[in-house]
This record gives sequence, structure tokens and C-alpha cells, in this order.
Amino acid sequence: MKALFITEQVLLDNSVLNENISYALVRPTLVKAQEMRIQPILGSTLYTEIVTQINNNSVTALNQTLLDDYIQPALIQWMYYELPSVLAFRFMNKGMVRRSSEESTPMSMEEITRLTDRVKNDAEWYSERITRYLIEHRDEYPAWNIPAAALDTIYPNPTNYNAGMVLETRTRLRGIGLDLPAGYPDPYNAYYGRLFGS
Repeated sequence: MKALFITEQVLLDNSVLNENISYALVRPTLVKAQEMRIQPILGSTLYTEIVTQINNNSVTALNQTLLDDYIQPALIQWMYYELPSVLAFRFMNKGMVRRSSEESTPMSMEEITRLTDRVKNDAEWYSERITRYLIEHRDEYPAWNIPAAALDTIYPNPTNYNAGMVLETRTRLRGIGLDLPAGYPDPYNAYYGRLFGS
């Protein structure tokens, strides 16, 4: 069983998810959000460290602060982004079907799209808080600050905002195809410069 960064109870207590939602439907989406949305923020080295500590019931105070104050709020927002399509549709033998209820009316795809766009903005904001916290405390998180160098290493995101248009000048990190917004504080550029030899 995969280690989760948030428990079912914490998720229900700190979100607008209805307690009638089956956790069997929520859990795979939680794993997906954790792996696809949180791991790129932390980088694979810090991510693996936290997973190992959760599995061994030995989470350090620093990582517990990171989990409680930064990762869990972001993960909840990413769940809001990922869950609507999971809860609205179901894979059956006949194909994909829309769920319905006698007492409620499901949202249209247009409404879901509008909602997920708004929720994505919130999730990116909470994700950026994680990155800024780690930048501020980079010396306390060596697994984030100096990740392992390997072909399968996922390096931490330099920023967590994604837009369809480029609205600012960007600085390219040499040879790896990773963009940094121009004008970030020197420690930020120094971290990635040191990391990738720029």
C-alpha cells in the first residue's frame, strides 16, 4: 500500500468533500495527485524521503511541518481539481457512463470546466507556497536543496504556475529545457545554477 501524505479523516475535516463519497473512489485519485502534482514540487529525493518516513512512522518534525502546513493544503486543492471527472463518470462494461441521482442534478461539462479552471489556480497557489517555503528553508531540507543526480531523478519545480501564454521574459537553464521566470531572487537562481552547473 502506498504511503499517503494525508489521511482520509484529515481530507474530510479540511475540505468540502461530502462524507458520503466513497473513499474507494477517492484513494486512487489521491495517489495520482500526490505522485503527479506533489512529487514534482518536492523532487523525487525529498518525496522518497517523506514516503519512507511515513512508512516507518518516523516523520521528522521538519517534514511534519512541511506536510501539515504546506503539502496537505495543496493536496486538498489538487483533489478538487482531479475529482470532478472521477466522481461524475464511471467505467463500466458498456463503456463510460455518467452517474446520476434522484435527489441531485449533475453539473454540465461546461460548469465542471469552469470550476476546475478556478480550482487549478488555487492549487497552483498552494503549490507555490511549498516551493517558496523550501527555498526559504533550503539548508534544512538537503534532500530538496541538493537532490540525488540520476537519470530518473525528478528535480523540484522552479515555479508551480502554468499558463497557456508566455507573458514575461524567461531565463532558460542551459541544456535541460527548464524555464525560470526572470528576476527571481538570487538564492533561487543560485540553487538551480549550482544544481545544473550553470
